[in-house]
Amino acid sequence: MSITGSQNTEDYCGSKNEFSSWITEAIWGHRLERQPPSALLLEFLGMAEAMFRKGQLLAITSPGENVSYQANLSLHLRSILFNNPRMDEIRDRCRGSEEESWGSWLAEMKQSAAVGEKFAADFSFLRGRFTAFNDLVARVSLLRRISMDRDGGRSWTEQLLFPIGPAGLFEPVYNDLNRHRVLFTRTGEIAYLMLSRASEPLRASLREKLARLFNPKTSRNKLLLSLIPTPEPDAGTLKGGAYLPYKWHPAYDRLAEDVEGLLSLELPDQDAFDHLEPILALNLYLYGIETANSWIGKQGLPPLACEILSPQMDIVRKASVGTFTDNEGLGVLAVRRFAENIIQSSPDVTAKLNSDDLNEEAKAELLTEHVSTKASIDKTAVEAADHRAVRANFVALADAAYRDGMAGALQGLASVAGLASRHKTNRTRYAPKDKLLQALVLANVTSQVEESDLLQRLHERYRLIIGPEEAQQSMPPGLCEEADFKKNKERFGRHLIGLGLAQRMSDACTYIRNPFYRTSQ
Repeated sequence: MSITGSQNTEDYCGSKNEFSSWITEAIWGHRLERQPPSALLLEFLGMAEAMFRKGQLLAITSPGENVSYQANLSLHLRSILFNNPRMDEIRDRCRGSEEESWGSWLAEMKQSAAVGEKFAADFSFLRGRFTAFNDLVARVSLLRRISMDRDGGRSWTEQLLFPIGPAGLFEPVYNDLNRHRVLFTRTGEIAYLMLSRASEPLRASLREKLARLFNPKTSRNKLLLSLIPTPEPDAGTLKGGAYLPYKWHPAYDRLAEDVEGLLSLELPDQDAFDHLEPILALNLYLYGIETANSWIGKQGLPPLACEILSPQMDIVRKASVGTFTDNEGLGVLAVRRFAENIIQSSPDVTAKLNSDDLNEEAKAELLTEHVSTKASIDKTAVEAADHRAVRANFVALADAAYRDGMAGALQGLASVAGLASRHKTNRTRYAPKDKLLQALVLANVTSQVEESDLLQRLHERYRLIIGPEEAQQSMPPGLCEEADFKKNKERFGRHLIGLGLAQRMSDACTYIRNPFYRTSQ
């Protein structure tokens, strides 16, 4: 089945009037955007947890369905943690006087806390939960330490918490408490939709493993609930509108297998989430370039030559720069193909454009009407005096839509994944960081394997090219120098040894091991 075939796609269920054009969204979905790794992870987990509360966790979805959910807001919790700067000062000033400490603090919070119209800014419920004001201060201090991206300069409404429990999964909002769509861009929602369309055995396994993370009765979640007046966190408004165009895609099972591999290790949540961050971003990036490749008539992932950081320029670095540049160009070719497909989508319009029955002005008006309707764009964006100029304007518009949006999104995802870097160069290339390499080993290695076997698996599964054998298989002549890729492979082995994931044996072979797999079985 072709990824982009009409039998594998469904149209967007919402209104397209809110978009300046419907081009990149039709190819990649609504929407992939540059996003900090913590926000990507938390948006994904927040949607999954909300679907868990609905009893629909990883229920299968379809492209034409509007999958709606209510993420947590946890406004009392967030006010106490992030909009409560004078708590320590009040404790110190009152010098152990419980009555004075509680009275001063509650009065201040009533004046300054923002908890929305649904709730009163009354935090007196905490007096019955803590024997002393200092106990509350200690609890708040403890939880503040697990805030994400603390040095990011965000306002208190945009601060995020490491998800030690479902009450800590909440969506960022603006200061007026309306939904924030800059930090949570929908990219995490796209990741959830990808998993919801994976094959059933994978979804069943993931459903069971993710459900454990969303158990509200854990001791750590109770730490969060102790700062909330109600038995459950308050939820935001119903939201939806994320769009993933394809019923089936190789990226869906690939992501599901990676997430399932990590969660099967039964690592502590903090470690599991740390590895999940780059895996989500990597798979979203691969989805992006594989989709573009399919739109231009090719199947599968394009090659990604990966430099394990070298002290100097060599063939591997040239190959890594070259494949990154080539893959970046796939998006431009994809949107141009999309534009041409729209132009030629109506046999009737095509016939009239090729006939002599209409004058040039009428042909230009006909094509303008056709492409503006199909791509949901203002006619003035493409109109011209003749139909050839209309065609050129539309293709230029598609190029701009990619350049101004998706190009940055894909670059951002590659960077967030730890896959792409400009370190030691002035051009972006594939140079995977240790955090990504570690996540790939944990997701793909069960029993101990030889280094060459792992490199072959990374090539077959993700088209990552690190060693000479894979370079010979996928790189053109002149960019597969055996000596340079052999050195690259040696650097890869040394990195994994340093991470505690590999061991060099007396037979000069390097063996890769997953130190967590044996203990998890």
